[in-house]
Amino acid sequence: EEEKPKPTEEEKPKPAEEEKPKPVEEEKPKPAEEEKPKPVEEEQPQPAEEEKPKPTEEEKPKPTG
Repeated sequence: EEEKPKPTEEEKPKPAEEEKPKPVEEEKPKPAEEEKPKPVEEEQPQPAEEEKPKPTEEEKPKPTG
């Protein structure tokens, strides 16, 4: 009983379900929604309000008074 080889279930290759490549659903590239660049709202630089330097009130030195 111990001399007989392992059952064919162990010798035979993996079932076709394991051998076949992943389903097309996984192979196809991401949907266009993911491929297209970020919306313009995200690409555009920060609004001018943030880019412009601090108001002169902060830049000018303290009053000599």
